[in-house]
This record gives sequence, structure tokens and C-alpha cells, in this order.
Amino acid sequence: MDNTNKQNITLIRQAFNKEAFNQTINTEFTQLGVAEVDLSFFDPNLATIGDFFSIYNNLFFLIPKTGPNSHTTLIEESSQYVDYQANQAEIQALLDEITELREQNLQLTVDIGNILEAKGEIDLAVADARNSTN
Repeated sequence: MDNTNKQNITLIRQAFNKEAFNQTINTEFTQLGVAEVDLSFFDPNLATIGDFFSIYNNLFFLIPKTGPNSHTTLIEESSQYVDYQANQAEIQALLDEITELREQNLQLTVDIGNILEAKGEIDLAVADARNSTN
């Protein structure tokens, strides 16, 4: 290497104050999760149906699936209110029909098996009769 062309290079490093950075930038990633909604300002006596659904949509993933005050509770109470059991009766009738059709299908499969077995025996008897006459 030729040392005659040496040149000094000055590097300037810019650093940020970590404390000021942490006070300025939110590093908690709160936008990625479901944040708790502060409803302390809300007066339920003044709520509209639109308010209810807005709040429900905000709280949807925070509501437990089962237990008291859960999605299951909402389903059960709403089902009773709108007489959802009427649909359940129709669904049960269709399930009963499916069960009956499955039983018929099974019986037809057994009958086909019996017919094929009987046909096999008849074919053997016919073949034996032909062989004995020849």
C-alpha cells in the first residue's frame, strides 16, 4: 500500500437522547392489540341502538365466549326473545329426516349386498349345472 495518499476522514455520529425518545415515541405497540375502551363518560340511560352496536363492536373480542356476560349469554337471551326455538324445531325436523334417510340408505346397501350374494350363488349353481350336463 502506498502511504503517500493518506487522508483523514472525520465521522460525525448523531445520537438521540433515549429518555426524550421514550417520552416522544410510543413503543408499546398498542395499535396491534385490542385496547380497552374507556366508557366511563358514557351514560347508558342516554344510549341509542346505534350507540349499543358501536360499543358492542368495540368490545366484541373482549367479551368472553362463555360464562356470565358472554357471547353465549347474548345468544341465549336473544334466542328466547325472538323465539328462535321455532327455527330450532324446523332444524330438528330436518335432522330427523336426515337420520331416517340414512337408515333407509343403510337398509338399501344391505339389500343390494344380499342380492349380489344371492346372484353369486345362482351363478355358481348355473355353472355347476352346465358343467354336470357337459
